[in-house]
Amino acid sequence: MSTSPLTIDHLVISKICGKRILDVGCGYGKWGFLANKHFWNTKNGNAKEKPFVTGLDIYAPNLRSLAQYRIYDELVQGNAASLPIQDKSFDTVLAIEIIEHLKQDEGYRLLKELERVATKCIIISTPNKKCFRKGIEDANGFNAHETHVSAWKIKTFKALGYRCYGVGVKLWPARFWGLTEFTYFSYRLPYISETLVCIKSMN
Repeated sequence: MSTSPLTIDHLVISKICGKRILDVGCGYGKWGFLANKHFWNTKNGNAKEKPFVTGLDIYAPNLRSLAQYRIYDELVQGNAASLPIQDKSFDTVLAIEIIEHLKQDEGYRLLKELERVATKCIIISTPNKKCFRKGIEDANGFNAHETHVSAWKIKTFKALGYRCYGVGVKLWPARFWGLTEFTYFSYRLPYISETLVCIKSMN
């Protein structure tokens, strides 16, 4: 991961607070891996400490695959809209590219659940446009949970107390996304961005 703010990876990791991290919809384990490897680059992290990272996913094949690699300190199977997690048990809760997989009413339940379990920070990302799709065939078989069924707006997150940032440019040709994934303009003007990163402080 670059040490300059060029990617969504850097943005998300740099906003993590505290040592106890919950990765909701952990998928293949990307964010668990980055949270561990780059914990020194989080708000309160350092190179001498290791975070405690829990991965939660509804799709059992993902969890079985992740168990082989020991990326997470703990793996939990559960529904994002009804987290099997105790109140205020994690410092930071990540829900990266998850909310668009839930129907609108389930998405609002997810947001309430994130607030219930987080003590310091919630970090969400989602496409800044409608991009509905069906489930996909992935490395662990056909995953119906990969369906995109909702689209979320900046004003919704802002009304709920989130600060919103942008990554990428919505209408930029795909071949240039890697060069401009994290631009100054989309970061400061998330309305033009390809992806929203929305952050809520619980302090």
